[in-house]
Amino acid sequence: MNILQFFPNVSWNDVRHDFSSSIVVFLVALPLCIGVAFASGAPISSGLISGIVGGAVISLISKSPLSVSGPAMGLTVIVFDSIRTLGSFNDFLFALCLAGVLQIILGFLKAGILSNFFPSSVIKGMLAAIGAVLILKQIPHAIGYDMDYEGDMVFFQLDQENTFSEILTALRRFTPGAVVLSSVSLVLIVIWEKLELHKKFIIHGSLVAILVSVLLNETFKIFELGLSVASEHMIQPIQLNGITDLFQGNHFPSFSQWKNQAVYLAALKICLVMSLETLLNLDAIEKSDPQRRIVSKNRELVAQGTGNVFSAFLGGLPITSVIIRSSTNLQAGAKTRFSAFLHGLLIFLSLIFIPTWIAKIPLASLAAVLLVVGYKLTDYRILKTQYQKGMDQFIPFVATLIGIVFSDVLIGIGIGCLFSVFFIVRRNVLNPYQFNKKEMTYGVEVRIDLSEDVSFLNKSSMLYKLDKVPDNAHLIIDGSKSKYIDPDVLEIIEDFKIVAQSRNIKVEIIDVTSAYQKINNKPPDPIAQQNYQKLFENNRIWVKEKLLKDPNYFKNLALGQTPKYLLISCSDSRISVNEMTGTNAGELFVHRNIANLVIDTDMNLMSVLQYSVEVLKVEHIVVCGHYGCGGVKAAIDGKYHGLIDAWLRHIKQVYRMNRKELSGILDEDEKHKKLVELNVREQVYNLCKTTIVQNVWSRGTDLQLHGWVYDLKEGKLSDLNIDINKDFRDYDIFRYQFET
Repeated sequence: MNILQFFPNVSWNDVRHDFSSSIVVFLVALPLCIGVAFASGAPISSGLISGIVGGAVISLISKSPLSVSGPAMGLTVIVFDSIRTLGSFNDFLFALCLAGVLQIILGFLKAGILSNFFPSSVIKGMLAAIGAVLILKQIPHAIGYDMDYEGDMVFFQLDQENTFSEILTALRRFTPGAVVLSSVSLVLIVIWEKLELHKKFIIHGSLVAILVSVLLNETFKIFELGLSVASEHMIQPIQLNGITDLFQGNHFPSFSQWKNQAVYLAALKICLVMSLETLLNLDAIEKSDPQRRIVSKNRELVAQGTGNVFSAFLGGLPITSVIIRSSTNLQAGAKTRFSAFLHGLLIFLSLIFIPTWIAKIPLASLAAVLLVVGYKLTDYRILKTQYQKGMDQFIPFVATLIGIVFSDVLIGIGIGCLFSVFFIVRRNVLNPYQFNKKEMTYGVEVRIDLSEDVSFLNKSSMLYKLDKVPDNAHLIIDGSKSKYIDPDVLEIIEDFKIVAQSRNIKVEIIDVTSAYQKINNKPPDPIAQQNYQKLFENNRIWVKEKLLKDPNYFKNLALGQTPKYLLISCSDSRISVNEMTGTNAGELFVHRNIANLVIDTDMNLMSVLQYSVEVLKVEHIVVCGHYGCGGVKAAIDGKYHGLIDAWLRHIKQVYRMNRKELSGILDEDEKHKKLVELNVREQVYNLCKTTIVQNVWSRGTDLQLHGWVYDLKEGKLSDLNIDINKDFRDYDIFRYQFET
């Protein structure tokens, strides 16, 4: 079986990059799997199972090119507490199985949209914070102090230290050999990237650094230089004799606990945290991706849920998208999700075939790799950028960063979101209106200009300001700039009009109404009306010009039409079919739709087609596409566009049928042009398949079909010279037999 059939968009050139990056991610992921299992109070094999499933299963369903999934570091405390509360690991696995099913349901309910509600400043703060935590947590490992497990991201550690005290302890108890190995690895990675050797040799500098550190440490051992690091500073793998060794502990979901309410509460908690962590990490890695490739968050939830169900049945831990693995994957040069798949496969194979080789990899060299990843995530320039955007962006960014460094990821995200909400509320409360007070000859004039949106949050400030209006004043409340005024605020204004009478305040209200009333009462835009009326003026001028040339022009036009051509073109407003073909009114019978599609279930088109060939007796049918077609671009940009996506699906099918040819075109503009041409060709083919056209041909009528492309930049038409008999030989199944 060709495994690449599950990755249809992966080229062999991508595979070379993905294979190199998958090795780096696998080497980083292996100790993380063991560390997370240890911190969760679960069997070590469960961490390895979830690492394998996260790579080899989820990557088959997910569409994210860079995200790498594995055991969730953010759930270690929840997993530990759940196992203790439920009483056994098997009961916990049943809760995980339910959580996976809930995740799948969330995906089908389109809950992925929740990721859009996290402020960009918070996501960027999370990335910077994870980079900072990576650096701080890897310093002890880099200098040979490995008391804390690899992958720990929380401030307060299991070894009774915190992030900073661990560094101080490590500096007092460092291992010289580890310092040498991490320093050599760092230098190699930096030089490899500076000289861009990864482009020449495909292999990334991180992999080279790990291999060199292994060889260097073995050299230290052979020559007894006193710098070799001991086994406790190496990856500690588990050797398996076969796949069944992973499942010797009889760890399977305990379905007998289906009546236990505590199981469902644990499942709900696990599901929510897993889904939140996945959405946040996926959003973060998409922002780090130089190509900014966006994937469906709903599909990702389904993929993660499926992976968690598999993990539960196999005796694994909760799985999420992991930012450390994903960032390492990106930095190691991965191109597609095939890298994530390979990393999961490598974890499994390494445990069976090369455990002794894996045991030779120093944690110091892996720490060097993660130090570089952390440095790239914590780019100092992002601080400057966020500061320049203003305090409402900078403070949530910094709050998220500090919160994650001194607690954990989810708490830090929560702190950052609270600050963002504070600024939103503050902006709404402080900016509902402009308050101006003037001394006039007739007394005091107070003017309140309401802003674009006045919400219920502005109630208290509005009451306060109205109370400050002096007696005997002239109050003007102007809502002409407002698109929305909350009913509570409208009620306050109405109530004040009653109070104003007793205080001798003259109240003048300008356009202060509900949004519905504003729309109904709003006068037409004079400029828009002027532009609309201009169309009729242009028509009058055109009629005069025509009549000057031919007084009988419209009388002759009204006698009937005998067009020789049916033109099926795009609805694009830049295409004027009569102008570009030099034809007059009555010479072209025209049908237009988005992307000039011929679909046999489109009754509009099929009616036009039948009328043109059977009544008007046209001699030529032309499908005319154009370069720069927005419909063609929208069909392959991967974004959701609403109802039109159902229409554009037909272009996706054209892309699918010609994927091999289009994948070979690297220039995006040229690829788009080729797809435009292939789409025109396919629509001509669709015309051939209709009973309307075939019926005309069966009667011996010489009806000709053509495919054109219009170049907007040059104004030229090109004939694709489609030979019906030569190009469409394989449509025998679509031929019909007509009675003569």
